Amino acid sequence: MRPFVLRLIARARAIFSGPLGWILVGVLLLDVVGIGWGLPASDGWDNDGVAPRDFLVAVSELFSRGPSFDSAYLHYAPVHTTLLALLTAPISLTALAHAPSLAPSDVVHEMVKVPYMTAIAFVARAVAVVMSAGIVLAMAKIGEEIAGRRAGFLVAAVAGVNTVMTYYAHTSCLDVPALFWGSFALLALVRAVARQEPRRARTFAVLAALSLGSKDQEAALFLLTAPLTLGVWMWLDPWVRAHRRTVLREAAIACGIAVGMFLVVDGVILNPTGFRARLHFLLGSASQDFAYYSKDTLGRLLVIRDSFARFDRYYPLVFAPLALVGLLRLRWISDRSRRLAALVPLFAAISFTLMFNCSARRTEDRFVLPQMTLWSVYMGLGLEWALFAPGPRWRKAALSLAAAAAFSWAIFRCAAVDANLVLDPRYDTEAWLEAHVADGDTVEVHGLNVYLPRLPSRTRDVRVGPEPVKGRNPIPGLIEEQDLYGNIAARAPRWIVVSEGFAGRYLLDTSAAGNEGRVFAETQLENGADVDATSFFRRLVRGELGYRMVHASTWTSTFWPEVDIHAAVSRPVWIFERTP
Repeated sequence: MRPFVLRLIARARAIFSGPLGWILVGVLLLDVVGIGWGLPASDGWDNDGVAPRDFLVAVSELFSRGPSFDSAYLHYAPVHTTLLALLTAPISLTALAHAPSLAPSDVVHEMVKVPYMTAIAFVARAVAVVMSAGIVLAMAKIGEEIAGRRAGFLVAAVAGVNTVMTYYAHTSCLDVPALFWGSFALLALVRAVARQEPRRARTFAVLAALSLGSKDQEAALFLLTAPLTLGVWMWLDPWVRAHRRTVLREAAIACGIAVGMFLVVDGVILNPTGFRARLHFLLGSASQDFAYYSKDTLGRLLVIRDSFARFDRYYPLVFAPLALVGLLRLRWISDRSRRLAALVPLFAAISFTLMFNCSARRTEDRFVLPQMTLWSVYMGLGLEWALFAPGPRWRKAALSLAAAAAFSWAIFRCAAVDANLVLDPRYDTEAWLEAHVADGDTVEVHGLNVYLPRLPSRTRDVRVGPEPVKGRNPIPGLIEEQDLYGNIAARAPRWIVVSEGFAGRYLLDTSAAGNEGRVFAETQLENGADVDATSFFRRLVRGELGYRMVHASTWTSTFWPEVDIHAAVSRPVWIFERTP
């Protein structure tokens, strides 16, 4: 055990003693600023995050043997939720020790208290920060295998200024953990090819299974990648043809390891009924009800196009030509094995686009994050060629200045994500309510926890909605009522606080047909068909329900640009007061 720890320390020291270490430190700093977004609280603002409370239920659902399963947690594969459960076990055990009894209601009542939930949220976000830096490290090592240490540093520099990654590193969403394991799996595959060491396919299999066990959709990252890599490797590398039996044997062993690991880490053996239910849910309503492209050739072609068109959501557009330069540069890599290994990230990007994006027909930020992360390898290779290829000094000086300007802009964009978290409009909402709402006033809110500001403890805070109260995530001190939104006159609260992040789904006009190849998602159509909700929110914002808007918390910074990722940050919040 001690030699292993010493080797680990030596390896970490080697990484952080050079340029790569400084890049990783910069990434960690960008990801740590704003990590307390929306905290302390009993629930987080990170939309689709698994912490502070969801992962505990997800782990318990893994072992559920009943005939039905809670669809709210079916999409959580067990690896990362189990990891968080282990890391936060001291917090959970402390809550259990202080609960009046082990009855579910008493345990839940104790667990959702702010101190426990806040501590759990910080642990989950800290793990995401470390894993985000790990993804950058994996991309750097892939670049290093292909073209040397200098190329690796530049790949890390590009991967580290991914704007969307900066946001998700602040959350407990599963996208970063799944990509973390997936990135190191691809690194193992790259090394297997570049070093002609097919035994490394076993490591690839283990890490790929952990990636899949963190988020099922990550299977799309490997479904085409592994067979394409093996096929091209055997076709173009004489060494592989000379050692075909060894390579095929290792490939078969890796396949067996992957299947065995998958059966364990994805809960297939532990709960086959629950796995089938989760798979049915993921392939059905969880994906198809949110599809924004038509289910035909045109729709899928638009998916592929938009997967590239969203590039400037991740990096400055000036980086895009570098990816093409990096791909073209591969033909001049003298070592055949490294040249073939350089195709692995490309195969993975193609695999995810075809097997997930074109199937689910979605291209939101997190669903293009794997490809955009992988493109950093080729952008880094292209940048290394541009800066260090033989040529006149004036050209190198000009390119260096251009690169410095581009990276400065990229870093500013990532810092803008931090600013949007630190200056979230909900903080302004909270301050305004504290200053203007009287003790005992009734404040009515709607929607999921992730959209709500923290409300004053001295007011009567009520959440109203048509859905059953039992299915809601509780917030301490918040009164839950099941009622139609339109019955506002009978409830007559003095204040109504509305988040555009939630209400926007009912303000969207779904009556017009979508553009050719693009469609409104089924969920959008369902929301648009909800007569009570659409009428209530539209009439409310028009001032037709006896309430007037007295304050709007919006993005006001003139220095930092507004960032909208996952409908979670910088969304306006409107405060209405009942008219006399």
